[in-house]
Amino acid sequence: MTPTTGGTTIKDATPGNRSVREIVRDEQVMRRRILAALADGPLTVPEIAVAVERPSHEVMFWVMGLRKYGWLGEIKEVTDEGYFRYQVVEREGS
Repeated sequence: MTPTTGGTTIKDATPGNRSVREIVRDEQVMRRRILAALADGPLTVPEIAVAVERPSHEVMFWVMGLRKYGWLGEIKEVTDEGYFRYQVVEREGS
């Protein structure tokens, strides 16, 4: 079953198609795309996946990395579907 969000089908590859090492290696490239997608406001992981045209399981790795290093923060309220929304965090010196 392929999840949808706002009428858009989420591109979702079968988990395990790429190694975790490959996914993590793409974080530097995907950071700009994810931050650009969030420029208009907070999004859930599936919504970010649609915006950057990558599978949601890969986007989850990148979002958690960006959260860990202070680029993103979650909004504490969950959506009706049970997802947190993530937003860009203002960083010192940027």
